[in-house]
Parts: sequence; C-alpha cells; structure tokens
Amino acid sequence: MRPLPGRSIVAEFGAQFDADVAKARLAEAGLESVVMGDPAASVAPHHVTERVFQLVVMDEIVDHARSVLFDDRPPDHEAETLDAAFHTHRFADRPLWIRRTTVLLIVTFVGPIAIAAFLHLLWLTRGLFP
Repeated sequence: MRPLPGRSIVAEFGAQFDADVAKARLAEAGLESVVMGDPAASVAPHHVTERVFQLVVMDEIVDHARSVLFDDRPPDHEAETLDAAFHTHRFADRPLWIRRTTVLLIVTFVGPIAIAAFLHLLWLTRGLFP
C-alpha cells in the first residue's frame, strides 16, 4: 500500500493497536495522521495477507512526527513497577500446594485421554497385524 501524494510513511507496525497508540501520541502533540492497513484485520484476520499497519502524515510534518514518536521520553516509573510486579512470579517460585494442584489437574484431564489413545492404538495395531 502506498500513501497518497504529499503524504509519507512515518512508521510501520505489526499490530493495529500499536499503530493506533502512535496515532494517539501524534494527536496529543497536535499532528494529524492516518493509519493505513488491511481493513480485514479486525474482522477476518485469517484473510489478511499483509500484516503491516503504516502511520502516514503530510510531508511537511514528517520530521516533527518522527521526533514525537521516536525521541526518548522520560521513563514511566509506574508502568515499570506494574510490569515488575506482574512478571516476577515463575512457576517454581509459587507455593508447593499450587504446583502440586496444577500437576494433579493436568494429570486428571490429560491422563485419561492419553490412556484411551494408547488403548485405541493397541486395538488398531492388533486389528491390522493379526
């Protein structure tokens, strides 16, 4: 996809959400922009062939838009704190009762299916090779 004459691509994103966030950052700075992408991405993502979303602005404001998007911003300490709190728990760090309950649930649901599949395989091989 190519933008109209007089417009340039500022950035490309792999997800529409990321492109929309960048568009909102530009709008916050008072710059008008458009997200170009396959319209089927939100309705039928399995039909999308090109999964790139482009952020397009007018040629006159390309440099300003890039500076708004890509210049270093001060770190967001609240977001870093939330990320650290959310991503610190490994499975091995969880209490013993949670680990044992998880294993028990997996064995409870997967065990009978695995046993039935094994018995079915034995039954099939006996029928094929008498």
